[in-house]
Amino acid sequence: MSIEEHSASESGQNEQAPQSPSAPATAGDRRLPKRHTRLALVGLIALLIFGGLVFAAVRPRLARQKKITTAAQAIRDNIPVVNVVQAQQAPASSDLQLPGDVEAIQVAAVSAQTTGYLRNLHADIGDRVRARQLLAEIDTPQVDQQLQEARANLAQSVASLGQAEANLNQAVANVEYARVTYERNQYLAQQHVVSDQVRDQMKTAYDAALATVAAMQANINAAKAAIASSEANVRSLIALQGFQKVFSPFAGIITARNVEIGSLISPGSSSVSSSVGTTASSATLPGTGTTSQGTNAPAASGGLFEIARIDTLRIFISVPQAFASTIKPGQTATISIRELPEKTFAGRVVRTTSALDPGSRTLLTEVQIPNSNNQLLPGMYATVSFGVQSPDPAVRIPATALIIHAEGPQVAMVTGDQKVHYRKVVIGRDYGNELDIISGLEPGATIIVNVADGLQEGAQVQTQAAPSGNQTRNPANNPAPKQGRQQTGS
Repeated sequence: MSIEEHSASESGQNEQAPQSPSAPATAGDRRLPKRHTRLALVGLIALLIFGGLVFAAVRPRLARQKKITTAAQAIRDNIPVVNVVQAQQAPASSDLQLPGDVEAIQVAAVSAQTTGYLRNLHADIGDRVRARQLLAEIDTPQVDQQLQEARANLAQSVASLGQAEANLNQAVANVEYARVTYERNQYLAQQHVVSDQVRDQMKTAYDAALATVAAMQANINAAKAAIASSEANVRSLIALQGFQKVFSPFAGIITARNVEIGSLISPGSSSVSSSVGTTASSATLPGTGTTSQGTNAPAASGGLFEIARIDTLRIFISVPQAFASTIKPGQTATISIRELPEKTFAGRVVRTTSALDPGSRTLLTEVQIPNSNNQLLPGMYATVSFGVQSPDPAVRIPATALIIHAEGPQVAMVTGDQKVHYRKVVIGRDYGNELDIISGLEPGATIIVNVADGLQEGAQVQTQAAPSGNQTRNPANNPAPKQGRQQTGS
C-alpha cells in the first residue's frame, strides 16, 4: 500500500469515527506542539552555525581577492607600490657614550742621580708610599773615592795659595828695597857721585821688582780660583753622596720596580728585573692607554721605580665632530666600568684641546675622576656618558631609507601628489638601525624604505605603511652607507 492510500485510509477512518466535541484532550495531544517548536529552534541554530562557517571561510578569500584585484589594477596602471614611514623628530636630549682608558693623574719614573750598587730596597710594586719616603739605598764607592781626591786637591790648592801669598810678601819687600836703592842712586847721579849707568841699572831693578809683585798677585788669584774649583767639586761629590738614598717625589703607588739588590746603578739608567709590574713611563701620549712596548713591558730607561698618583684619575676620550661644540670644561660626566655593573662614578671635564684631530675629526677631552677610596685602577677600560642637549634636534629615520649616490646621501620622499622626490641629506649620528639627519629633511615627511633601484625621480607611486619588521637594514636592497656617516666615537 502506498503512503497516499494509507493516509486516505486513515482519514476515512477518522471521518467514520468522529469524536464528540465535548470529549477531553489527551496528554499526547498536548505534547505535539512543544515537539514542533524544539525542532524548529534546533534547525534555526544549525542554519546560523552553517552560515557563520560559510562567512568565515569566504571572508579571507574575499580580502585576498580584493588585494589581488588592487595589485592587478596597479600593474595594469604601471604604478608601483612602496613602503613608507614618517620621519620622526629626535629627542632634544640624549646620552653620548664614548670609550676610554683610565689613567693616573700623575706618573713619574724615579731614577738614580749617582753611580754605585743597589744596597737596600724599601718599597716594591703595589706599595703605597708617602711623599719623601725612602725607597732604596745605593753604595757609591767610586763617588766616595772621588770625594777624597777632591778634598785632597782642595787642601793642595789652599797650600798653593799660602805659598803664593808668601812669595807676594817677599816680592813686596824686594820692591821696597829696589825703590830706595833707585832713589838714592838717582840723587847721587845728580851730584855726579855715581854714573848715569848705575842710576839706570837701579831703575831697571826697581821696575823688575814691581813686575814680580804683579806676577805674585796673579798667582794668588789663580790659587784662589783653584780653591773655588776644588770646593765646587767637593760640593758636587757630596751632593752625589746625598743621592745614595732614593726618595719618593710624591704620594702614590709603586707600579713598577726595575732593579734588584746588587744591580749596578748609573744616573738615568735602570736594570730590568722580573718584578717590573705595569710600566707607566712609556705611556706618555695622553689618551692612548697603552705604551709603545705594551702595557706590561719594562721601560728601557724608566729608572729604578715608577710611581703613580691615583687619588685622582683621568680619562682621555675622543669626542666626534658632531658633538664637539657641546663639550665644555666644567661639564659633568658619568663613568661606568663593565666589571662594576652596580656602580657609576662622577667625573668632570677639565680641559679639551680646542682643536679637532685632522685624521679622526675628533676632539681630545680630559675627564678627571676623584678616587679617594681607590676603587678604580689605572688601565681599566671605561665608558664615559655625557648628557647632550641639542638646541636643534635632528630628524630620525630608519637606516633602510638612506640611499648612497655619487652626489652624496639621499632619501626618497613621497610628495602630496604621490610622486617620488629625491632629496640630499646630511647625516648626524648613526645608531645602526636608525640615523639622525641634521639637514635636508623635516619631521613628518613621508619617506620610502628599501628603495628599488629603478625608481625614478617624479615617478607616480602608491604608498602603504611599512611593516615594523621591514625597517631594518637590508643589504640586498639598500647597501649600508660608508660615506658621510659620523660614528659615536667607537
